[in-house]
Amino acid sequence: MSHEDYLGMRRFPGLDGLRALAATMVIFFHFGGPNWTWLSGWVGVYLFFVLSGFLITTLLLREQDRTHRISLSNFYIRRVFRILPPYLVILGGIVAFVILRGEFYSRDFPQALKYYLTFLNEFLPAATTGTDNFFSGSWTLGIEEKFYLVWPFLLVAIGIGAAKRKFLLVGASMVALLALVPLTTGGFVLEYSQTAIYRSTIHYFILAGGCLLAILLHYRRGYALLKPLTHPLAAIPIVGAFAVLHTNFDDLWHETRNNLWLLVAYAAMTMLLLIVLVSPGPLRWLLSTAPMRFVGERSYSLYLLQGPVHFAVVQAVPGLAPHRTVSALTVFIVGLAIADLIHRWVEKPLIDVGKRLIARKEARRAARQEEERPAETRAEPAPVGS
Repeated sequence: MSHEDYLGMRRFPGLDGLRALAATMVIFFHFGGPNWTWLSGWVGVYLFFVLSGFLITTLLLREQDRTHRISLSNFYIRRVFRILPPYLVILGGIVAFVILRGEFYSRDFPQALKYYLTFLNEFLPAATTGTDNFFSGSWTLGIEEKFYLVWPFLLVAIGIGAAKRKFLLVGASMVALLALVPLTTGGFVLEYSQTAIYRSTIHYFILAGGCLLAILLHYRRGYALLKPLTHPLAAIPIVGAFAVLHTNFDDLWHETRNNLWLLVAYAAMTMLLLIVLVSPGPLRWLLSTAPMRFVGERSYSLYLLQGPVHFAVVQAVPGLAPHRTVSALTVFIVGLAIADLIHRWVEKPLIDVGKRLIARKEARRAARQEEERPAETRAEPAPVGS
């Protein structure tokens, strides 16, 4: 795939399929029981992290090329109308549910809401365990929201152009984030069962890995280095290596004392996998099929819904309480059905509202610029009949 072909792609449909796989793996790992531990579903959140870093940075770089600027206000309008509506609808539904059950105070929801509403989810005290049945997975949203606050500002701060400056920025950030891991977790040996890992800078390092990939692919010299990996045959060793690492991740995690470097390796393999998925080939075609896109487009809400849906399903059918395949499948189907309603009635309409706000804002900006131009340089109206 040529660099021009890559820059000309308005969408990366194969990445919708990757979202679908990640969300499905998380659900089956959490609720499928011993038969699904090989999925290493908990590490599926890192697929989302690399993907987020890549997509956000790509959109910002392309906006800069198109308009010679990065509008932070436009970026935050898009994020607010994309992230907040489903998040608040699902959180509101959970709160209403526990109030109706008379468990709002017994589950310490007043305390938990302070963290959920400020996107400090990963700092929720471990003592507030009663809420874990409902919204514990939202810790990843706390990580991503902080990334969204900082990274676009850094890109704007280093100015327009200068691919080298962007590369040095993300490289220095990754080194710093890796060096800070011991301070945030108590050492380089990570234990996923400990609350501390939720607050680790390793998550931001992995997000920055997606940013690094976006910068490399966006600029011609970086793309030239990675171009051989866009060949369809390159997908065979990359996908094979990724599958081996992912399906053995749990065993490796418990056997090695270098868990930090295991996560670094996983982030690197995910970056290579994204190159395969944006390039023409059988895997991109497979993950771009209608069923994969359907689940992928609803994966955000589906991921957030897994906890509350599982709790509600078990209350309705106690026989589904044991974690086994039928339990995971039920959570997936019910969660996907609710996620579809949220996608149709909340996500898409509110995303469109955000787009209209940006369009009006940009129209006003263009009008102001036209008024500020010297009269002799303004565009003259075309003669009638021309």
